[in-house]
Amino acid sequence: PDHPDESFAEALLRIIGEKGRTDEEVRRRANIDRRVFGKIRGGRSCAPDKKTALALAVSLELTLAETAGLLERADSALSRGALSDVIAEYFITRGRYDIHEINIVLFKHDQPLLGV
Repeated sequence: PDHPDESFAEALLRIIGEKGRTDEEVRRRANIDRRVFGKIRGGRSCAPDKKTALALAVSLELTLAETAGLLERADSALSRGALSDVIAEYFITRGRYDIHEINIVLFKHDQPLLGV
């Protein structure tokens, strides 16, 4: 990555700025509680859990490579052995970034939902 020493929060804020989005828009699209987003944004939590980080990547419409970079900052990664990750990857690679659509499929397969 171009910013190897960035924390998750720093990377998130940089990407939000680069994409020209507002914090509120990103939070809403990621289906994340205001308090949780505030803690992440303020750097008060080291890094979010995987499903929250993935929800933020989806809300920012990141590519698969960009998603992998953001997840890495949360000490996580997509795994081909995890059905929920395969489902998320399916949507990301097809440019389908509707968190609710993804969560419907996750729910149908009894997988943890993103962002909630």
